[in-house]
Amino acid sequence: MQEKIKQKTIELKKLLQINRMEILLLLYEKDACVCQMVTKLSIKHNLVSHHLKTLQDMEYISSKRNGTHIMYNLNTNRKKTVEMLFKLLEF
Repeated sequence: MQEKIKQKTIELKKLLQINRMEILLLLYEKDACVCQMVTKLSIKHNLVSHHLKTLQDMEYISSKRNGTHIMYNLNTNRKKTVEMLFKLLEF
């Protein structure tokens, strides 16, 4: 039980970073590529990519190639978790 609590706490800390929450909120509304996120969130390309990698590793988002762009979307199996998190934070 202690180990599970520890892992979930670490996961929550990773999620509760401002840029990651903004990315999740954006992807909750619609799929987007990095260039769209850079424009909407006003953060640098390499920083967006770093946060996307973390969210992908945590299996919150996935990606697919669409021509020259890679489109990111919220994984459907995590949508409920993200909704609960947004509700908890009163988004």
